[in-house]
Amino acid sequence: MHGTAKMVCVHRLQDPIEANLIRGLLMNEDIPAELTGESLVGAYSGIPKLCDVRVLVPEQHRGPAEAIIRRYERGRAIADRDWRCSRCGEANDPSFEICWSCERARG
Repeated sequence: MHGTAKMVCVHRLQDPIEANLIRGLLMNEDIPAELTGESLVGAYSGIPKLCDVRVLVPEQHRGPAEAIIRRYERGRAIADRDWRCSRCGEANDPSFEICWSCERARG
């Protein structure tokens, strides 16, 4: 823990990789951040993820940390949307760089 500062949870996830990404975003903005529970995710073989990974920051950094997380989630939501081909109008998965229907490049 960071000194005697009270740590508060600003986000909960089941994916430890994404939790580490968020921790990195916070630390890049000089907000100390810790994760708890990441070592428990997937600890039970064959059972779906039961644990939460929690992102903790000192209480005085709660507001700025939550703003950074909201910005991250908005960007992720946009990146996760289907895109429409400008040639044929077909909806394509966000991971596709070329339209599956007419093969036009995304753009």
